Formats: sequence, structure tokens, C-alpha cells
Amino acid sequence: MHILIGLITAIAGLVWALHSLQNAGVNLNGFNPFYWMRRRKWEKSLGTKPIHRLTDPMEAAALLVTAVALKEGELSRDAKADLINLFAAEFRITTDQATELYGASCYLLKDVMDIDAEVKAVLSPSIEQFQSHHKTSFLSMLNSAANFEGQPNANQKVLIEKIIAQIEGPVDGKSW
Repeated sequence: MHILIGLITAIAGLVWALHSLQNAGVNLNGFNPFYWMRRRKWEKSLGTKPIHRLTDPMEAAALLVTAVALKEGELSRDAKADLINLFAAEFRITTDQATELYGASCYLLKDVMDIDAEVKAVLSPSIEQFQSHHKTSFLSMLNSAANFEGQPNANQKVLIEKIIAQIEGPVDGKSW
């Protein structure tokens, strides 16, 4: 009987302590491991750049092709139309979808200071989904985008080399 009274007293003390902590402003959900894991996952997803969360290989490829085209500076009207037509032809999408893809790529690139350093992070979520014909098409798109405004400059060549190194080299211990 005395053990039962001690157990009831301990439970009542614990409930009283938790109630007092909650009244003092302590969030009791912080002690819940499931809540903590869900909150940590959410904070981690909010802390990453949007260009690092592109899981669709078409979007990642369009972003990097647009980055190569914009590496020299703003595109002329003709070069922009050529890039949109390239997206429509290579990805087999409508011109409106290609225009949206170009606009989204430009929007994602506006806050990127150094795209050369971001290549690995952009390709890593979608790199396993690229097949050999996707890689060939992607490389031809990069070369076409670099040649829109004439011969590619040194910055465009460096960016293309970094992209090729990520595509053809081993990724996380796995090769293509």
C-alpha cells in the first residue's frame, strides 16, 4: 500500500512540475522526440537554397543551361528566344512551358553570387535520374547556350567544365 501511495505522489508531482513549466513559458513539445525530428527536418528544408532542392533533372538542367547563357551578361532578345526554343525542342515541351522554365531559372539564379561553386549542390538531388541520353542532350544544350552570343568566353568554359566534371565523375562513391 505504501508503494502505491508513493507512486501516486510521484505522478502527481511530475504532473504539477510539467504544469508549472508550461505556465512559466517552457514549450513541453520540445521534449517530444517526434516533434523535435519533424521540426528539425522543417528547419533544415527552410535553411537550404531553392536551387539545391531541384529534384527534377529537367529543372536542374534548365537552370544550369540558363546559367551558362547568362554567364556573359544579359541575353539579347534573339538569344533568349533561341534558349526558349532550345528548351522546347530538347525537353519536348510547349513554348509556354519553356518560357516558364526559363523564367523560373532566371528567378532562381538572381540571388546566386557564384554559380561555379553551386554546380555540385544543384546536380546532387537529381543526378541519379540522368540517363546516358539525358547527359548527351544536356552537354549539347550547354554548348549551344554558350554559343548564342558568339564564341564562349572563359567564364562560360570554366562553368561548362565544372558541370561536365560533375556529370562524368563519381558522385558520392557512385559512378554514373
